[in-house]
Amino acid sequence: MEFLDSLFEGVEGSWSGGIAHIMIILSVVIALGKILGRCKICGISFGVTWVLFVGIVFGHFGLTINPNLLHFMKEFGLILFVYSIGLQVGPGFFSSFKSGGLPLNMLALFVVAAGAAVTLGIHWLTGTPITASVGIMSGAVTNTPGLGAAQQAYFDTVGSSAPDIALGYAVAYPLGVIGCIMSFILIRMFYKTSPTTSSKGLSGVVEKYVFEKEADASKKNYVSRKILISKSKLNGMTLEKLDFPDHLGATVVRINRSGVELAATPHTRLSYGDLVTVVGSEKSVAAVEKVLGNSLKRLDQPNLIPIFVGIALGCILGSIPIAFPGIPQPVKLGLAGGPLIVSILISHFGPRFKVITYTTTSANLMLREIGIALFLACVGLEAGEGFVETIVHGGGLSWIFYGALITLIPVLLGGVLGRFVFKVDYNTLIGVLAGSCTNPPALAFASEQDRSTEAASVGYATVYPLTMFLRVLVAQLLILLFL
Repeated sequence: MEFLDSLFEGVEGSWSGGIAHIMIILSVVIALGKILGRCKICGISFGVTWVLFVGIVFGHFGLTINPNLLHFMKEFGLILFVYSIGLQVGPGFFSSFKSGGLPLNMLALFVVAAGAAVTLGIHWLTGTPITASVGIMSGAVTNTPGLGAAQQAYFDTVGSSAPDIALGYAVAYPLGVIGCIMSFILIRMFYKTSPTTSSKGLSGVVEKYVFEKEADASKKNYVSRKILISKSKLNGMTLEKLDFPDHLGATVVRINRSGVELAATPHTRLSYGDLVTVVGSEKSVAAVEKVLGNSLKRLDQPNLIPIFVGIALGCILGSIPIAFPGIPQPVKLGLAGGPLIVSILISHFGPRFKVITYTTTSANLMLREIGIALFLACVGLEAGEGFVETIVHGGGLSWIFYGALITLIPVLLGGVLGRFVFKVDYNTLIGVLAGSCTNPPALAFASEQDRSTEAASVGYATVYPLTMFLRVLVAQLLILLFL
């Protein structure tokens, strides 16, 4: 028994209770959280957030690790998570403002701003600490990077952690998922016609922009094939320079970069690792394949240099104090904002400067999952000690109600605005609103409303990059301005 006690409770006097103790606690918390994350309640799964809840249970019973090491592991996990997200959304970040994407992003901006306004209203009217309020806001929109950004901003300002940020997040998260889906059901009443009937609104513009070339080509009985760009010399080269239609008789009609669909225009720069859809005769497509490479083996080896150089640059950027008039404390992007911005910029502009930023989808997902699991495990272990006390005696039950308001009011207002001002069809609208809340379970619900169209997914992907950036920025600013 003494042997087990030393592993799970640590050894008095040894550094952080012992390396084995640290690894066992983190590993068990993450493993149990991931197992529970596979379970669905009424068809809804909370996914990796279960790691947070398991960490809270462990922390409540005193099964935790050294506070200094806990802080390091939390920030390290956050950096890995936001950097990998930036690599994913970066290629489509700027293109999302083109064509029909600009009005959709304006709608998402309204939802984010409305959420911040409701949060401040709750803070002023009820006296809830701004730390708890921001935590509740992050949980109400299921935005983990915002949680990390708020914690980082508070630590940079005060020099210590604020447990109520994580507590507010944990309390508000479950209803944040459910409340968003409930809002979609209420928004359906705004539509007199069948909600699954797509209008010729903004979603049609977006889908047409991406897919119209492929549809035209299919009428000519050409073959369509997906080809990987596995030759590094093509990194940063434009389609106009390659001129496949004139030289080889085939056309690149679609580009998939890190899971993001990009329109293939003459000025589009190719990136190493892009998956392009080529249309043409069998012979011409085969010729294009030889030019592009299409070798999966070459892409299997991860390129770690831009990842760690980018993380280093992101940490430097996040540490630069930025003074604003009227704000006594200089603003920093922090370890959430800095790496996120650098990864977005390097993944978008890298090909232009012949920088290879490609990582396989599986490698990106692994990096992201490890990062978010470490972050949530440490947040839970840190917040667990006071969780029950907060719920029972610290106003935690009222926090659930506040979180519901932060979820419902902005989404419902966004639904009214999207329906009657922007004239967005229902499927696109709920996809945009799910993206505005960075809420994957809500996207799953939205996608199931009409499986004959990808409108919900298009809307989600269009606003997700900007929304993720804004959620991180707003969480920090609320802490810095109203602490």
